[in-house]
Amino acid sequence: MVMMSTSRLIVTAGPTLCAAEVRERLPEAEVHDPVAADQVLRWGMTAGDRLLIIDGLFLQARAVRHKELLSLLDQGVHVFGASSMGALRAAELEAFGMRGVGAVFRDYRDGVLVGDDEVALTHADADADHRALSWALVDLRYAVRLAVEERVIDAATAAALVNCAKTLPFTRRDSPTVIGAARAQGCDQATLAAFRSFCARRRPSIKRLDALAALRQVAEAGCAGAPDTHTVPSATRGRLRYRGQPTALAVTTYLRRWTVSLPAAPADGSLAPVCGQNPDRLLPDDHLLATLSLGWRGFPALLRKVAAECLLLDTLGVPATAEFAEQRRALSPLLRMPEAEIGPDRASLPWGVLRRALWPRLDILDVSPTAALSGTAQSLLTPEEQALPWCHSGPLLATRTWHADPRVDWATPVMQRLRILPVLEWAQEVASQDARSRPLDEDAVRGMCRSLLHRWGVRRAADAPAALRIHGFLSSIDFVRAVRTHPAALSGLTRSVR
Repeated sequence: MVMMSTSRLIVTAGPTLCAAEVRERLPEAEVHDPVAADQVLRWGMTAGDRLLIIDGLFLQARAVRHKELLSLLDQGVHVFGASSMGALRAAELEAFGMRGVGAVFRDYRDGVLVGDDEVALTHADADADHRALSWALVDLRYAVRLAVEERVIDAATAAALVNCAKTLPFTRRDSPTVIGAARAQGCDQATLAAFRSFCARRRPSIKRLDALAALRQVAEAGCAGAPDTHTVPSATRGRLRYRGQPTALAVTTYLRRWTVSLPAAPADGSLAPVCGQNPDRLLPDDHLLATLSLGWRGFPALLRKVAAECLLLDTLGVPATAEFAEQRRALSPLLRMPEAEIGPDRASLPWGVLRRALWPRLDILDVSPTAALSGTAQSLLTPEEQALPWCHSGPLLATRTWHADPRVDWATPVMQRLRILPVLEWAQEVASQDARSRPLDEDAVRGMCRSLLHRWGVRRAADAPAALRIHGFLSSIDFVRAVRTHPAALSGLTRSVR
């Protein structure tokens, strides 16, 4: 059964507009504080949703990354930008489909504005509605232009005010400091006082005007362009365009670290946060995969079966990042199983069926046709597996080498299957505990590593490569790092396969 949900609209605002002003004009909007890195991919947005970025952080936190916005565009999210951080990112990503609104965006796009500090300012925190505490240069330029047009100040005073502001760090561009600097440059005190009164009365802001225009455009896009309903959650990619032409988004290790996967949607199709958590606190996929590899007994079997499916898909020319249902349809004739039996509601397929399909295709996958020719790669097999006939151990070896290829995006297909398993919710809970915990000392880390390797059957150094690869680790360094950062996962070792 397909779950349907009303498309969402998210706006990041403050101080250009406060949350109340956004909700007054767009009651359906989810209003977030100024956006920063590691946030937008945690909001569970899917195809047809709309994101409007007005304000964003870059001093208190890392700025929202271009790759994060490209990932949303690739998933079919409509991304808009205006006024401040939104205008910057829209000018930089317009060729990829991000939609910019307003004069500030156009000036950045056309090269009239080049400095990031043109829109930068200091502001209060959320309790004070992010009230602006200093001038943004674009707003000061707009204010002096209006003041000249209304004959409050002359052109020379206007130029002095802007030049004085430009010489100051953006954190010091408050009105008293800027006007004091202009007075020190010889500007008339009465004229400067008139300008201050003009600004207090009119509150001129081009950023605000652009933000209001963006709210109107986003509302119109929702009525005319964005679909009302869509399937949730969706992992489908491939919608990214560059100047109108389809282009592929490189799913890098970093992007996987920033991406969050939600468990299966509730039966009513809602997008309620997992376990009552704020979506901003959900953890990226690499945290979840590390937690599961350490603490869920079912992870090795799932990883082996996903690897087998992806290897078979590779022989068919179907990307492992394709829509889950499309993958299973492609595999149906190869596995000689009806589509109804291998649909996307099944997280994994029987290993015996996958192994038999892999065996005659090992040469296509550049896997040695015999054990004698496999050389040192056999270290990735346990002694028991090495003793098996090659028709059994060869496919196993193929799955062990699969995700070692740096070109392989193995996290996406694994997370596709995990989304329909309850264990993903457990992983979010446990990884969240680790995120709040104090770091372990190195003696404790070493003890936990030794204990876990013993549980995995490692009795001598030669046993370690196979044990680590079975659980998804490419090296002992990756393994130790995971134990150091996710110790709470080890409490889940008794979890059954679900």
